[in-house]
Amino acid sequence: MKQPASEEQWQCLTDRLYRSPYDAKAYLNRADLYQYLGFPDLAAGDAYKALLLADEATDESGEYHDAALEALMNSKDDNNVALEVYATSLALKCYRLLTASLRACGCLKSAFNFCERGLALDVHDVWLEKQKASIIYQYESLRNSSFDPAELSDHGSVRRELYPWNTHEPDRFSTQSLSILNAELSKVAPKCSVVAVDLPLLTEDNTRAAARTTVKQLGIFANENIAPGETVLHETSILTANNRLHDPLCDACSSELPPMSSNQTLYACSECDDTVFCSENCLSVATSTYHPAVCGKDVDAIGKDTDPKEAADALYLLLLGRVLALSETQDLHPLDLKETKYIWGDFIHPNSKYVHSSTASDYTIAHHLPFSFTYNILAPLHILEKMDIDIYASLERYDFWILNTLYAKFRGTASARLSTRDGRPEVCAVHPMWCLANHSCAPNVRWEWGGEIRFWARAGDEIVRWGPEKEDRTKDTWTGGIRMGQEVLNHYCDPDLGVKARREWAVGALGGMCMCKRCLWEAEESNGGDPNKDV
Repeated sequence: MKQPASEEQWQCLTDRLYRSPYDAKAYLNRADLYQYLGFPDLAAGDAYKALLLADEATDESGEYHDAALEALMNSKDDNNVALEVYATSLALKCYRLLTASLRACGCLKSAFNFCERGLALDVHDVWLEKQKASIIYQYESLRNSSFDPAELSDHGSVRRELYPWNTHEPDRFSTQSLSILNAELSKVAPKCSVVAVDLPLLTEDNTRAAARTTVKQLGIFANENIAPGETVLHETSILTANNRLHDPLCDACSSELPPMSSNQTLYACSECDDTVFCSENCLSVATSTYHPAVCGKDVDAIGKDTDPKEAADALYLLLLGRVLALSETQDLHPLDLKETKYIWGDFIHPNSKYVHSSTASDYTIAHHLPFSFTYNILAPLHILEKMDIDIYASLERYDFWILNTLYAKFRGTASARLSTRDGRPEVCAVHPMWCLANHSCAPNVRWEWGGEIRFWARAGDEIVRWGPEKEDRTKDTWTGGIRMGQEVLNHYCDPDLGVKARREWAVGALGGMCMCKRCLWEAEESNGGDPNKDV
């Protein structure tokens, strides 16, 4: 089957970057294509790399100066143009594209910053002057106050995309995939199996039962009766992160370390004594799966002890950092790791046709993946550099679309533990089997996280009661446990929250409003029979 022209263009431009990874102009060309296809986040990433390379070419002290200079000279169309003039013209294009793309993502502070940097390069750039004036006007109109660039928002959102060039996403419903998943699940949940299931599409116009569209997903079902209070699943994971710099936590599983005593065995890396583990097993697993990539690389402080408002974003960044370390140590593509391969990121499927940004309608596609210049572009590059990875030559494994795909997978599946001191998230993890259990605001299991995760079948007062049964207990026939053939229903948010809060949470985590039976019923009751309205 012939590829669409846009995919052929992408492949052609990307192959050129594989051959010439230090070519600033090649990055700019692909950034233009991304902008045209409606991926301003990816356009921003490529434009930023192009800007770095344009600077490297003119800075003799730069790490990649020689390679960037050679690529820049080879990309010149007019040999009569001085090299510095050419580099400046490319940098100016980078500033324009960064301003436009970051603004489209909703990252106004970064967009304004790059706009001003561009104007510092050319004070007479009319396009940048108009962008600056527009951002100021937008701010003052919405806030009815004088412009303050420090108050500009820098957190936007983009598409959760299953990119058409992503060849690493498996057919999760194939016999082979289900066999692999069930073999893994049997180790942690011996009474359960992974089964394909139809779930409602999480869109605002899909709440009426008569015309509800479903999508195929995976779920966990009981193979035999599970008693109330019985353990359903017990899983450990190496894909963990914590944002406390000096807290006594295991580097591998993020569980709390036991108190130090004279007879307490300390499990630490022999090469970097400040990396400590809770057990010999954690040390062994870390050594074989991820730690060598970060050993002695001074990455410990990245994303740690951040502003409370940034705590959640920092944890997702640290999960990304752990995946990069797993990938490097095991010499595997990040999307082929067993911890990430079968996780679904609530993507927009590429079969829903692209509408090019030239029509301006592309940006009406739902943007549910949180995005910022700092956490999606700047910080990941910083981690890679700290790990001594060439951020240009490693494009095939660590391109920005790959990082965005990982973020989409994490955002809907990571579990977190809140701090008892300030209530902010401080530890998080992705448990590949746990996250296969679908969400419901009326779950039949409860879970607990502490370096490992467990499901228990709900019983007694743990049962979430709603609807008529909440008021009339005589109508409620569920006494807990899970019967053979029933789906194991997890909860990714607090089921005690009101329906509006739960559905708002779901937009960010699941990519759309929660469509569980409880949410639909409560929303309809609160809105006079219309489950589509905000509560």
